[in-house]
Amino acid sequence: MHLYCIGEGSPTVMIVGAAFSFDWGLVQPEVAKWTRVCTFDPSGNAWSDPFQTPTLIPPSQNSNQTPIEKTTPTCTDRVDEIHRLLTKMPIHGPYVLVGFSVGALWERIYAARYPDNIAGMIIVDHAFLPDLGKSAPPHVSPSQGSSHRYSPPVLLSEAPIVMGFEDDSNFSRLPARDQELHMWALSQHPVRPGPEMAADCFALISEVTGERRYPLGDMPLWVINTSNESQDYRALQRKLLALSRTSKQIIAWHSSHMVPIDEPDLITRAIREAVERERRILEKP
Repeated sequence: MHLYCIGEGSPTVMIVGAAFSFDWGLVQPEVAKWTRVCTFDPSGNAWSDPFQTPTLIPPSQNSNQTPIEKTTPTCTDRVDEIHRLLTKMPIHGPYVLVGFSVGALWERIYAARYPDNIAGMIIVDHAFLPDLGKSAPPHVSPSQGSSHRYSPPVLLSEAPIVMGFEDDSNFSRLPARDQELHMWALSQHPVRPGPEMAADCFALISEVTGERRYPLGDMPLWVINTSNESQDYRALQRKLLALSRTSKQIIAWHSSHMVPIDEPDLITRAIREAVERERRILEKP
């Protein structure tokens, strides 16, 4: 898998998400000014190797009576990829973990499995599954206004989710080379997360956290969300803030779902707070 790290210092910041590694061109270079920060491309995306297929899912793990062939990565696959990367890195934890969109689901499962590896967590506009019995607010495209106050993509489509960075009005803010790489990666038919993976992730999260309040204990947590007014979306933010006793909410008032290019400074500041907090702890005698 392709891992891209720049900067020096600790704790190391690891960014995970459904976006490509070079989509963080407005965040990663800024963070690298004061600590090491890494992004990666999940298997089947950009410079990483293809997802290894086929593999068989045994009857005990599916509703059929016979093994079935798995052709796309599951949520567990993505979490395992993150763990392998961190295990093989010549840089020791604990890490500050940043999860964007579907990546926030991977981040939460990883933190539940390996809490000692995490110094702090930042959730950037967590993906969500709305209540299909309710009517969702109408979607407004970025070209219809500059306020960005429209619903982020939700996991409803039967097709794989496309993050749509290139459709955001602020895509041009990325360095020209990163824009070119993004369009190249899209042309390679990347393996993108779909609704089945999302459902799998939510099921795994339910398994590892249950209905416990503060399942992350006192782990430092920053939750960045947009001004989306959907009831389901707001309910999710309340649940996310209740994951830890030391959580902090940051609202990206001027962002679409694409906070990394709409308001990257909010992410950078949250990362800095997490890094400095961990450094103060390490400096104590």
